[in-house]
Amino acid sequence: MTLFDRAGKKIKMTDAGKLLLQHSAHALKDLQQAKASIEELRTEQRGSLRIGIALPELEESLQEMFAHFHRSFPKISLHICPSFDVTEQLLDNRVDVGITLHSGTDERLVQLPLRTENYCLIVPVNHAFSNRSSLMLDELRHVPWAMQPECHPGRKLIEKCFRDRGYPFATVLETNSIPSILRWVQEGLAVTLQTKSLAAELDRSHFCTVPILRGVPQGQLELIYRSDRYQGEAVKRLIEQIQAVLTECSN
Repeated sequence: MTLFDRAGKKIKMTDAGKLLLQHSAHALKDLQQAKASIEELRTEQRGSLRIGIALPELEESLQEMFAHFHRSFPKISLHICPSFDVTEQLLDNRVDVGITLHSGTDERLVQLPLRTENYCLIVPVNHAFSNRSSLMLDELRHVPWAMQPECHPGRKLIEKCFRDRGYPFATVLETNSIPSILRWVQEGLAVTLQTKSLAAELDRSHFCTVPILRGVPQGQLELIYRSDRYQGEAVKRLIEQIQAVLTECSN
């Protein structure tokens, strides 16, 4: 059967060629999965797993789970990779599993929803907003912010909410360090918007959290991995444990 047709300088694949390509792709995928499965048996669950986390503030809440996983698979080393472009790293095979905020559907990925991340205002106990039961977004137009960098997925959501309403969003501190952000808030130098799950862990003697009505930033946390990649027993167990931790305390 002819697989290619030449039309002048152009070469096009025939129907037979397209059919062969389709079946060859499936065959190659099956071969890769077989090799990965056999390698897993041969090495007795050795090797490493790379977990990309787009929201570095989640890492602390996962530490106990990571330790539990290590006790179950002591020959597998875990590599935690904080990165704001987890999806790109996953597609480039630089990480095996990713945790990020949903930004669109991608057929190359399996995207497992975890929980909805709602954001609230965090202020020091002596702040003018500390006794408020709720706030409107327009009341926050001119406050100084201590936030994660602009490339942080949660920061992007927040800034978009302000930008869509024509409100300014001026930061006095940008850092990935949550302790640094909270230190500036506690000192009265700035306020911050963080997830309710993070706010729930704060010391109430130093911080107050205030819900925001109408237009509150909200993101869908999800666990992602490549749809065409073999998932061994260890990866499956890791995925299950991440799901258990990050869905049990829904906002």
